[in-house]
Amino acid sequence: MLATIREKFTGWISALIIGAISVALVISFGNMNQTPLEQDVVITVNDREITLVDYREEYTNQLLQFQEVFGDEIPESLEFTIQESATENLIMKTLLNDYVDAQGYRVSPEYVAELITTNPNFQLGEGFNRENYQAILSSQGVSQSQYENDLRIELQINQLRRGLIESSFITPSEFRRFVELQMEERDGQYLLIPSSKFADQVSLDKEAVSAFYTENINSFMTEEEIDVEFLSIDIEDIAQSIEFSTLDVEQYYKENLDRFRSNEERKSSHILISFDDEVIEDAALEQSKDILLRIKDGESFEELAEEFSDDGGSAENGGDLGWAEPGLFVPEFDQVLFALEIGEISDPVKTQFGYHIIRLDDVKEGKSKEFAEIEEELTDEYSQLLAEDRLYDLAEQLDDLALQAYNELDTVADRLALELKQISEITREGSSFLNQQPELIDILFSPSSIEQSENTPVYEFNNSIVVARVVNHRLPETKSFSEVEDEIANLLTAQNSIEIANETAAQMLGLLSSGKTMTELSDLYQLELKEFNELKRNDDALPGAVMDAVFATLKNKIGSNHYSTVATGEDVYVFEVLRLNSGRLDNYNDQERDSGKIALAEQLGTYEMASFTKELRENAEVEINPNLFSDAYDL
Repeated sequence: MLATIREKFTGWISALIIGAISVALVISFGNMNQTPLEQDVVITVNDREITLVDYREEYTNQLLQFQEVFGDEIPESLEFTIQESATENLIMKTLLNDYVDAQGYRVSPEYVAELITTNPNFQLGEGFNRENYQAILSSQGVSQSQYENDLRIELQINQLRRGLIESSFITPSEFRRFVELQMEERDGQYLLIPSSKFADQVSLDKEAVSAFYTENINSFMTEEEIDVEFLSIDIEDIAQSIEFSTLDVEQYYKENLDRFRSNEERKSSHILISFDDEVIEDAALEQSKDILLRIKDGESFEELAEEFSDDGGSAENGGDLGWAEPGLFVPEFDQVLFALEIGEISDPVKTQFGYHIIRLDDVKEGKSKEFAEIEEELTDEYSQLLAEDRLYDLAEQLDDLALQAYNELDTVADRLALELKQISEITREGSSFLNQQPELIDILFSPSSIEQSENTPVYEFNNSIVVARVVNHRLPETKSFSEVEDEIANLLTAQNSIEIANETAAQMLGLLSSGKTMTELSDLYQLELKEFNELKRNDDALPGAVMDAVFATLKNKIGSNHYSTVATGEDVYVFEVLRLNSGRLDNYNDQERDSGKIALAEQLGTYEMASFTKELRENAEVEINPNLFSDAYDL
């Protein structure tokens, strides 16, 4: 329902009563809520054009990945990295999509349908639920056709990748070397030197802190900030005030009986013989008829499917398409499938993908759920439905009243009996709940909002609606020395502490080379001597930098009193590798060997895919709008 509200208010300016508000105000609000640059072409790959909308979508996806690592506060230094990553991803996706199309990689709609219907995210109760599927996509702002097309492209690109993997030739010596390296185990010991141990040895004078402040003054700027007041209406609050009876719910059930009756489902298998420019249609039909005769003569449908079917997704499973309800396949296929009897095999059926030989394997009759079975679920749904209707009405009122009030919300709050709330110190890249809507943040930081405190349009946040206005604005300014003095002192103390820790590690290496042992150093420096045993390359028992250094130790240095140091942020490690146990091929059974070969093939195939995409990129004609990373194109 909230998606409907979004549609309703995307073009909200068209509903203005011009006689009540000046034309100038209409233009101001109209410009504020439109994005005239969205259809601009910002990247051209060969002759394919990528618009700002595509770029922003990819940028948002990249931003979410970075937020998983850094949280909401992503360092500003990474902004260009995210922009570059989004740009290169779009270019590579476009190149790969064009390549697989040109090379004739195809994925049948039956296989796409099978992946969708077996996806647990789209299942409800006993199996796939189309309404649930469409609702999930709608909630993400994705149409069904867009999702299925994107999935098809992803599968085609994966066909290319799988082809590279499966064509990777692995020699016995390569596989043996792979096992030796991947399953190699190393034992050793280490001393961890925490830099914090030396913090009390660092002496800083105020002049050094002040000098750092002066030399790096641009690093100590406040962010542009606004204080915002807003009104919000939450659907949960509305739901609590909604009144209805069991009879109302039962009537709702009767009005929607079709929703609670599952469709008949049919389990089928098929053999697809496709035709294109190289394989003429008549030849494909003749081959289909020959295969059908062989089936009727007693040959295995499954074996023939594996041998001849051009639907790679189902061929390896003997042509099995799984369960499907009406409307899932293309009409020509669907019509024949739902006319077959169990065990019956169709004549060749022509679709846009070729000729299909279809076999019906099983049938599940549609069932109706009784009211008592779903009464609790229906009650919640009915309550939510009434609350959504009420929220929709209130959203219309809120939008109209906020528009009439222009640049104040007190009268709106009084009319709707809402509490006027405030959020202070909102920044463009902050973590307030308003930052969940980049478009709203853009409006709040626009000149009309800052200079005139105009009320924003209605925006949705999960299950609530919000209208807001700016009440205070602060430009970036240099923080005073007193504000950042402690911060700088802590930073310089940490830097000096790690320097002392590195110097201490160097001293320890000197003592070790002169004959001291790790145990003696442990006592001398009051550090705990720790061991690592049976450490493998993919373990996470030690920090990544330490793992890399341990496995970078040459074999002739292992167990020969060879010591190394490595720094990891705030700590320094002094370590020694004592033993090495190579992975042995004869220690693995057939299943483990097969798994190892698959892993090596995946690795080699990934390298080949990376080289292949690099070659595509180098040979492509790519133009990037020089202003793409400028403020004008920011989200």
